[in-house]
Amino acid sequence: MSWVENSAKNLLPLSNEKKAFSTALREWLYDGDMFDLENPIEACELCEHPEIRYQFKIVNRFNGNELLVGSECINKFGITATDDLGNVLSRDASRKKVSKDRRHLVTEARKKRQINSLVRLAGIDKDFEISAFIDYVQDRGAFTPNQLSLLFWRFEKNRISYNSLDFKVVIRRDREKNQLRIMPKWKLRQILPSLSVSQRVWIERPEENISPNE
Repeated sequence: MSWVENSAKNLLPLSNEKKAFSTALREWLYDGDMFDLENPIEACELCEHPEIRYQFKIVNRFNGNELLVGSECINKFGITATDDLGNVLSRDASRKKVSKDRRHLVTEARKKRQINSLVRLAGIDKDFEISAFIDYVQDRGAFTPNQLSLLFWRFEKNRISYNSLDFKVVIRRDREKNQLRIMPKWKLRQILPSLSVSQRVWIERPEENISPNE
């Protein structure tokens, strides 16, 4: 059975319209409720695609029935979304809202993994002052080059598992740029996976005044 057939099989019994799948789809809305399961352990309740991590709840506007689906199904089937005031959005605006909400889930998951690593480090390394680093995660979502180099060194010294791709570097201020300019190569290699493409380009050609992103 195809994913379209699966979707019709699962949607029609919960809709007022029982025969025409395209008509039934127009009964459903995404109003912004979304969930991070932390692991890809569920299947989409619409198309039955396995290993869904981020779930988005769609609701039938007429009978209140609900389905937890993946973001791709919302976009593929043109399910409309509502804004914070309950206004129904256009299809294009709906796609943008779903994409924005998914990015938010991914960002929050990344922050949570960062904080978990910091908390584990603080529990082992008594000389580590965690509060300032937590503030950076919450307020800026990124660290200065020296901060990140220190963090990675402490993680490895204390055998704390971490994913360097979860961490980001901020190099907007002159002092942050100078940190990178004088940073030893071994430290730079250590934080390189955390740098954005434009930041890596800036490191290679700083004289061209390329503006690095956070």
